Formats: sequence, C-alpha cells, structure tokens
Amino acid sequence: MVSITEKDASLLIQLYQIYDQHRDALLWFLHKLAVTDYDDYKKKYPGTSKERNYFTTICGFFELSGVLVNRGILDEGLYFDLFNVRPFWEKAKQIVSGMRKDRPHIYENFELLYNKRKIWAKKRRTRL
Repeated sequence: MVSITEKDASLLIQLYQIYDQHRDALLWFLHKLAVTDYDDYKKKYPGTSKERNYFTTICGFFELSGVLVNRGILDEGLYFDLFNVRPFWEKAKQIVSGMRKDRPHIYENFELLYNKRKIWAKKRRTRL
C-alpha cells in the first residue's frame, strides 16, 4: 500500500472543494447532457451558452485531475476512492472525439484518468 501524506490529503480536499463548487454543472452533465456527437453538441449548446460552460468546467476538472494523477503528484488509489470519472468520460467521449479533429490532444489526461480507473477498479474487485 502507498503511504499517503498530509500533502496528498490536502490536495485531495482542494480538488473536492473545486468539484463541490460546480454541483450545477455536475448534475447537468450527468442528467441533462444529451447529444449524439460533436456536431449535435455544437448545435444544441452554442458559443458561450451556460451548458457549454458546464461541459468545459467538468472536462477541465477531470483534465486537471488527470494531470495530477498521471504525473504521480496525487496517488491514483486515493483519488479513485473519492472520484468516479467513468460516467463523465462515457458521456464526454463522443464530443471529445469530434473536438480532437482540430485539437488532437484536448482532454487527453481526462481520458487517461478514465483508463487508469478501469484498471484500478478491476484490481480492486479482485482484492475484495
């Protein structure tokens, strides 16, 4: 087991505070975001709409989280004990796929975080 430091705990709490400050965006993302692809997203949520802001806020949060976890700044097990990236990435992936036609690396840490969580969850199930 990895030794968790006070710094790790502090960083996790800071991330949770950011997450918690965006409840409206989180709930919209999980319960109201409904598009088939990037083109549908652009039509339904144009320009600087509230919904587009919600989308970028949530993707940005998980991108930030992904940078911290992927670079080893924050322990992935500690992160995944609190945050479940799966439902967010599964809703975002079709949109992000379309965005990548112009910006090939957009939200790549978000996707890497999702892939790490799948591995973490599988290992966790085998330990239970």
